[in-house]
Amino acid sequence: MRDDPAGRRDDNPYAPPRGALPAAPPMPGWSSAQLRVLGYLGLATVLGSLVSALLSLGGLIRMPGVALYGDWLGLSLVLLGNYLLLRLKGFAEARFAARGLAGPVWLSVALGLLLEAAALSFEPAPLASWKAWLYAAGLIGYGGLLVWLGVRLLAVPGGFQALRGAGWLAIAGGLMLVSLVFAAQAMLPLLGAQLALARVFFRGAAELRGRD
Repeated sequence: MRDDPAGRRDDNPYAPPRGALPAAPPMPGWSSAQLRVLGYLGLATVLGSLVSALLSLGGLIRMPGVALYGDWLGLSLVLLGNYLLLRLKGFAEARFAARGLAGPVWLSVALGLLLEAAALSFEPAPLASWKAWLYAAGLIGYGGLLVWLGVRLLAVPGGFQALRGAGWLAIAGGLMLVSLVFAAQAMLPLLGAQLALARVFFRGAAELRGRD
C-alpha cells in the first residue's frame, strides 16, 4: 500500500474518486444563450403569476378594465408556461437521456389549455352548476398529471438538484389540486416549481458556456 503526498492511503475503499467528473454530453441545437433566455422567461412567468395572484386577492380582477387585462395575462402565462414545459422536456431528454416525460408533459399542456379556455368562456356559476363540477373534475385531472410529471422528474437519471426540487414541488402542488380543498394554496408550491425550472435552465446554460 502506498501513501499519497497528503498521507492518505490510495487503497481506501471509502475514499471518493479522484478523477475528473464526467462532462455534460454534447447537445446539438442547444446553446448557453438559448438556455439563459429560457431561464429569464421562467422568471418572467413567476413574476406574472404573482401579479395575477395579487389582482385576484385584491378583488381588482372583477373590475371591467382590469378583468380584461387579467384574462390576457392569464392566457399569456398559460401559453408561456406550456412552452417552457415543452422546452424542459427537450432539455432533459438531451442532457440526461430522460424517458417517460412525453405523456405527462403533453397531457398537462392539453388539459391546461382546456382549463384556461373554460375559465375564459364560462361566466361565474353556482357551485351546483354542471360547469362548476366539470371544471373541478378538470382541476383534479390536472393535479393528477402534475403528480405524474413530478414522479417522472424525480426519476430523471443524474438530474440537477433543481430538477428534483421541481419534481417534489410539482407533486405537492398536484396533490393540493386533487384535494380541491387546498386548490387555491397550490399556487405556492407551483410557483416554487417554476423557480426551480428557471434554475435548471440557468444551470444548463452554465454548463454550455465554455462550448459556445
